[in-house]
Amino acid sequence: MFRNAFRLAGLALTALLGSCASTPTAQAPGLGLQSVGLVELSVSGLGGGQQGVSPVARLTALSGQGALGSLALADQADSLQFDPLSVSVFNTGTRGAGGTRYVTATFRVRNADQQNVPVARSRKNLTLLAVPVADSLGTTAFRAVTTFGGSAVASSVAKTMLPTHAMRYDPLGGRPVLSPGGEDLQVYTENDVLPANFSRNGAPTSYAALGVTTVLPYGFVVHTPGGSRTLPASPAAGVYSGRVTLSVKVPLQAAPSQDPWAFRMSFLVIEDSVTAVTQSLEEQPLDNAAVGTRAGAVGASILNVLPGSTLSAGPTGTSVRQVCQVRTAGAAGAAGATYLVNSCP
Repeated sequence: MFRNAFRLAGLALTALLGSCASTPTAQAPGLGLQSVGLVELSVSGLGGGQQGVSPVARLTALSGQGALGSLALADQADSLQFDPLSVSVFNTGTRGAGGTRYVTATFRVRNADQQNVPVARSRKNLTLLAVPVADSLGTTAFRAVTTFGGSAVASSVAKTMLPTHAMRYDPLGGRPVLSPGGEDLQVYTENDVLPANFSRNGAPTSYAALGVTTVLPYGFVVHTPGGSRTLPASPAAGVYSGRVTLSVKVPLQAAPSQDPWAFRMSFLVIEDSVTAVTQSLEEQPLDNAAVGTRAGAVGASILNVLPGSTLSAGPTGTSVRQVCQVRTAGAAGAAGATYLVNSCP
């Protein structure tokens, strides 16, 4: 079994930035999900141990060019800086029989704008929400997915690329295990990500105005090394108070030459007025205590669980909510949509 884990090259960068309800219920505009801006995760060199190239990841701003066509997004009053920490890639299982490649990238996050000016207010529950843009594959968050030889990967493959808890390879057990500190996966209901729940610069907005074709109900939450969800105001020069880990799993194709070698993934960065945590599918087989402790530590009002979880109660003040459907491709309710889970009654 091929396995590798590499330290990310030092690339300095900044970026501009009720369960299963059948009847959508929107929050008041400006009180739900406040847009910060669009960013893009770029990863290349997957399977690098085979071709002698180490994997590299970066987060950069998405502007009104290319993927967004002629749309010109106004500069945000606030933005964020991202600085790369690490990227890891490993394979597990058997190719053609459930074999999977895990890709994980971690970044430091600074509460400052692109001119290196600190933001003068604290920011809470910053979340990178997965979004398709104009040239995304199959209405996924993925675009420009290519093989080592440079061939475009079909949208059907992009639809099988799914978000996951950050994972690492356990050489003793010969299997993937949870990576401590990588509990950033967040899921939402379809109601949560309705257009009416988004605002921009304090005003109601729309998917089109945000530069996206839809919003997928999953993402990754920024945290501090101490476990808080709040980035302090006015950080000193060079101080990155936040961390965020982005992780996806990619099925191994029939031959290595067909595996994705590089991809881009689009995100809408938002501030979420609701503090929530998610128990990932990978956490479910373990003791429920860990996610409950995490929810209590951040003062979460919602603890999201997925089908199959045995968790029924959270800390005092935290409601357990089962999210039975998490869309990863397509528009909400579309016949061709695909899902991380889809077990709604």
